[in-house]
Amino acid sequence: MNVIRKIKEILNKSLEAVCAALLAFMSLLTVYQVFMRYVVKNPSTMSEDILSYSFVWLSLLAAALVFGERDHMSLTFFVDQTKPKIQLFLSVFSEVLILLVAALVFLFGGKGFMLVGAMQLSPTLSITMDWIYVILPVSGVLIILYSIINIAELVSSRERGERK
Repeated sequence: MNVIRKIKEILNKSLEAVCAALLAFMSLLTVYQVFMRYVVKNPSTMSEDILSYSFVWLSLLAAALVFGERDHMSLTFFVDQTKPKIQLFLSVFSEVLILLVAALVFLFGGKGFMLVGAMQLSPTLSITMDWIYVILPVSGVLIILYSIINIAELVSSRERGERK
């Protein structure tokens, strides 16, 4: 179980660093964009697109991190009223559903978006859109990994008699 905990810790630290770096980058780019628009009077269209794409990347990576830490919004009123075995079953079932949605929507759907995006060109950045859409399968893989880790932690904590 220590290996799983270590993998999760590395994933968490890596995603936190990437999200922090993206947020800092977006903040600097926003300052640049405001400066160019209002001081220089020559707005940058490229920075606006980069900000939009960075926001999507940040949102999806942060979503994966939230799923990994099991901090996503959940209503537990009814689950908390059940026996521990049923709570474990429902928690594992929830993680399996998350895993399936991540696989179907993010991984397989994201691959489809990438294939279509390979034929599209970003007008301001002059890059193919598959470079933008690659975040969909990446975040899908991360959510799937986190779901597997969460299931292992839930089962392991149950075996040790802990409640999660």
